[in-house]
Amino acid sequence: MSNIQKGSVSGSYGCGRYAIEIQGSKNVSVGTPTSYSATVLPDNATNITVTWSVISRGGEAEIDQNGELTATQAGPITIRATAVNGIYAELRIAVLNTSTPVESVTIIGPDRLTHGERTTYQVEVEPENATYSSVEWDVIAGLGNVNDSGRLAAKSAGALTLRVKVDGVSGTKNITIDPYEGDVSDVKVLLNRVDLRNTVLRDYENEFEALYPMYDVTFETLLDYENNARMRLIGGDYGDVLLIPSSVSSRNLPYYFRSLGDLDDMSESWRYVGQKTYENEVYGLPTYGNVNGILYNKDVFNEAGIDQLPTTTEAFLQAMQTIKAHYQDDPDFIAPYYSNKKDSWPLDQWQGNVSSVSGDPNYYYNELPEDRNAFSPGSPHYIVYKLLYDLVDQNLIENDPSTTNWERSKVEFVKGNIGAMVIGSWAVSQFVDVAKSVRDGTFEFDDGTPGEQSDLADPADVGYMPFPHTDNDGNVYSAHSPDFFMGISKHSDNPTGANDFLMWFLRESGYYELTGGIPPRTDMDFPPVIESFQELGVILFEERAAQGDMIGKLELVEADSGIILWNPDWKRDLFEDAFFDRRSFNDIADELNTSWQSGIDSVG
Repeated sequence: MSNIQKGSVSGSYGCGRYAIEIQGSKNVSVGTPTSYSATVLPDNATNITVTWSVISRGGEAEIDQNGELTATQAGPITIRATAVNGIYAELRIAVLNTSTPVESVTIIGPDRLTHGERTTYQVEVEPENATYSSVEWDVIAGLGNVNDSGRLAAKSAGALTLRVKVDGVSGTKNITIDPYEGDVSDVKVLLNRVDLRNTVLRDYENEFEALYPMYDVTFETLLDYENNARMRLIGGDYGDVLLIPSSVSSRNLPYYFRSLGDLDDMSESWRYVGQKTYENEVYGLPTYGNVNGILYNKDVFNEAGIDQLPTTTEAFLQAMQTIKAHYQDDPDFIAPYYSNKKDSWPLDQWQGNVSSVSGDPNYYYNELPEDRNAFSPGSPHYIVYKLLYDLVDQNLIENDPSTTNWERSKVEFVKGNIGAMVIGSWAVSQFVDVAKSVRDGTFEFDDGTPGEQSDLADPADVGYMPFPHTDNDGNVYSAHSPDFFMGISKHSDNPTGANDFLMWFLRESGYYELTGGIPPRTDMDFPPVIESFQELGVILFEERAAQGDMIGKLELVEADSGIILWNPDWKRDLFEDAFFDRRSFNDIADELNTSWQSGIDSVG
């Protein structure tokens, strides 16, 4: 008799049809860890996290949330995978005291598929009572992707061979992929990564269209994304899928974007979604998350004799002075701190450190809208931006900040001609990649101009430190927070295609790994750059989204005060006041605080 290892159930939820499929062995041995996987359908479902549990029927076992089961007592059990919407699937399992090895494996499923169709294949093992711990799927001929549950997505028409290994015993299946002959609809995507438009985004376009031949995707990248995308929203021409400008208030989200689901359900699967929610409906999903801090060149610090990372703003300024003195006779050295002021958006990177300095998950969205001392001495904004002012005022930056160049600064940084930059952790992977390509002589600027080779570039010199502030309790805190959110246009003519792309981009493209960011889904681990913060003893926390009366209030105070926190205009003024010695920082802070108080009073 055959032994098909699959449990599944389906049901309606919201506007779609949901189902769960479990893959894994129906027989396990006491003491042998065995892995199970679950697929939540449809493929563009927004909530795909499942919770695993075991129901004893005489046997005993435990299962972790990665689907790894360890049996402790022989007898029958049932494992259950429950989705966030309450739908679940079950699989009956026999726990045995002895193991029976797998002798043969057969793949069960259709012999023909149409390109663009996705189907889950099943495993049949012999003998029926065989026990096994691992199931590995791959495509060994033809083009296609297959996940841990055996769900196959072909990438072209033609012949394809699927293989499964069950505890090392292989089975294969030849499948014919028929060409897709239906209609093709357009999906237009707005992004900010101009530097990737001729490389990675082109690969994404090819990959997505290979998996979804019913769509023709086009990427449009915008310089100064925040301001240009905001203007596109006003004009009504903003594609099908786009990064949501941070200036869009919560109350305006339903006007521009489609709801992606209920907050309570989606927060189980996705990080940060409370920040793009209105009346319990989610309108945006995070592309990835960041910690905020300072990029620094380890070799520059070491050569200058700085062997401990600064944990106060005063210590950081002293470190920059030390680096300046050490490299004062080096004609190639540019600056201890590089501002990238000309491009404006780098000044916005300072704002990400305000929550970290507060040390309070509630501060930014639930206290700042009513903080009448938001820019007063000792406040998080004061501490953060006084450091920026002092760096400029003490001449610790590049000589001519009106001619800075972001792409060029990457090269100079990895060559050891720049000491530090305030930037989100998303930039770490970019600088590591630049270090490798400069070292190997393969670097090219965004316009295709080749860069020089330098043996001074070393990826190991790219370091990242928390913002230098120690709280009164003696701890260093760092908030991890989302980068841009991605949403679907309320006016899209192709919402199905837009949702297919959104889910593929966030779940399958690997975009968050490209940035080195925190993955958008709660079931994925933090990247190494975040782990290094933890090793330093930094206490990480996630900003708490606005609650109750605070929902939308921060944006209103920003608008009425004229201080858009994530806008470089007021930071540029602060920078130039310091550079041209026009005003003291306290005068600047007093004016900002007065404006902020006016915004609070206006909102009421």
